[in-house]
Amino acid sequence: MTGLTVSRSNDAIADHFRSVDSAPKGYAVDRPASAANGFLVTLVGLGIIAMCARTYLVHSGFSDFPRDLVLFSRDRGNVVFPLRLFLAVFFVTYAAFAYSNRWRRLFLGLSLVGKFAAFCVVVDVIGRILHDTGIVSVSAFGLQMISGLAALAIFPHTVLRQAHLPAPVALPAQAGTPARQFAVWFGCLAASILATAVVVHFLSGVVDVLKDWAILGGIGAGVFLVQQLFAFSTAFFGHRALVRSRRAGRGYAPPVAVLVPAHNEAHDIGATIASVDAAATSYSGKIRIYVVDNASADDTAAVARNAIDACTAITGKVLECPTPGKAIALNLGIDHITEEFVVRIDADTVIGPGCLETAMSHFVDPTVGSVGGIPLPAEEKTWIDKVRLVEVYVRHGFFQVSLDGYQGVLGVPGMFTVYRRSKLVEVGGMVQGMNGEDTDICMRLTAAGYRSVSDPTAIYHSETPAVYAHLREQRTRWFRSIYHLSARNRAILFDRRSMTGTFVLPFQLVNAARRAMLGPLLLFALVAEVFFGATFTTMRWQPVVATLLGMSLFVTITVCLIWRPSSLKYVPAYLCFRVLRSYFTLLSALTLVYPPMRPRRHLHRRGRGD
Repeated sequence: MTGLTVSRSNDAIADHFRSVDSAPKGYAVDRPASAANGFLVTLVGLGIIAMCARTYLVHSGFSDFPRDLVLFSRDRGNVVFPLRLFLAVFFVTYAAFAYSNRWRRLFLGLSLVGKFAAFCVVVDVIGRILHDTGIVSVSAFGLQMISGLAALAIFPHTVLRQAHLPAPVALPAQAGTPARQFAVWFGCLAASILATAVVVHFLSGVVDVLKDWAILGGIGAGVFLVQQLFAFSTAFFGHRALVRSRRAGRGYAPPVAVLVPAHNEAHDIGATIASVDAAATSYSGKIRIYVVDNASADDTAAVARNAIDACTAITGKVLECPTPGKAIALNLGIDHITEEFVVRIDADTVIGPGCLETAMSHFVDPTVGSVGGIPLPAEEKTWIDKVRLVEVYVRHGFFQVSLDGYQGVLGVPGMFTVYRRSKLVEVGGMVQGMNGEDTDICMRLTAAGYRSVSDPTAIYHSETPAVYAHLREQRTRWFRSIYHLSARNRAILFDRRSMTGTFVLPFQLVNAARRAMLGPLLLFALVAEVFFGATFTTMRWQPVVATLLGMSLFVTITVCLIWRPSSLKYVPAYLCFRVLRSYFTLLSALTLVYPPMRPRRHLHRRGRGD
């Protein structure tokens, strides 16, 4: 970092990380950890009751009662885990802990369980018909996996329909993703499926060994292999596209404005400004910095002015924004900026050498609307720093590159992003009063025909939370944003002209549901294995553990070897962190606000009284 580090001085004010964006009013509430803890305790309790009922039926002569809620499953294999039972308990528990009144919670629970039950019945009936007619025999495990995938879609679908979320907005006329990118996507997917079929058929012995070691499994070995091969093949195209784009824009250095919103960042802002000044010495264009003091309670403004005065390669000024809210501060800064390119940098971020030149090179292409980089942690001292390093390598050093391969980048982190100012203004600026404004603006730029690029060679360093409370606040805010973004940009969902709408955004919603269920699933499986092994005699631990190890372990090790082999020692901690990340994802879903409901009879009485 060329001697520049993000400072964590002892005089930083307590809870400096909290702001109005921690829980946007009307769309979220700041619920304590007891909400998620109570959820887990209740889930275990309901699971024990359900499994005790199953055990009672077995000892009462109903030995043929299905070990999971799978109908007509006799003679079609054994279930390896009571997945449907878990999902039903999960939905009931979520509804019980949703933030609303009892009538809304009841309706939410009926909606989740009703949709899931209806889907399971339909799938089981179709499976039975196919089996009896001799067309194909779908195993009980296969029926479980199909219903499990459906549950991952039912959960976000119900949340988006019932939670109080940002209202949908009209988006610019969709320019659409070029047909070539769809060809890349379908070609990589087809090749991955074909390669998986070959591996499973000719290397079945190896596949079985990997299953026994919980490396393959979860939602099926074939699905796992397809995911890996697809990600790596599209990452190849992404890497090639980034190299070509950087080469085409080499030396492009127009004037830029650096915009830094800052709320209680007196302990960090000096290092951020100094890093911009250092970067300006190798950037041939003119750089002007705008620091927006966003209702700080510390000396952020004074520290920023002193730091700007000490700069030798840039000029700038401090703007005052008395109204709290990062988006409000960003829009105020955009209104004062005259340069065509805006470099948004968080106040706890330090840009690395060559970061600005690398990012700006992509703007030679007039269809590029925003560019981001890779946010490495500023230090590697705490366990949070170490697991964040691995997380960044996997998320931004690999999967974002994979998305670059077919122009599927949904958004880039606001810690460091470059925008075309005229296009920012054209699509309405930064949205206020919700989480995920950095991704929202990228989605609207994409809708207007200007794609986002994520280049991991544009390196910058950002502060990681120093304490657990900050980590929880940060991740709850981040993970909640997917619901805010999807609700506000509903017009993009399943828009066949857009790669982000056709595949990326739906996948992110499903992935958010999967991540919220991961921790509860492991806990439920532990209870079933330890206390009810005699009831669920065909249960195996490998498919459950594979949901944690399988995909993540293989990809994580490979990516760390590519980026920095020494980071492999942090992989075990990162795998454990994924369980904690699941906990935060669950908590983020519990912080969503559901509008209260009242029985119609009660409403009728109130209406007559009025």
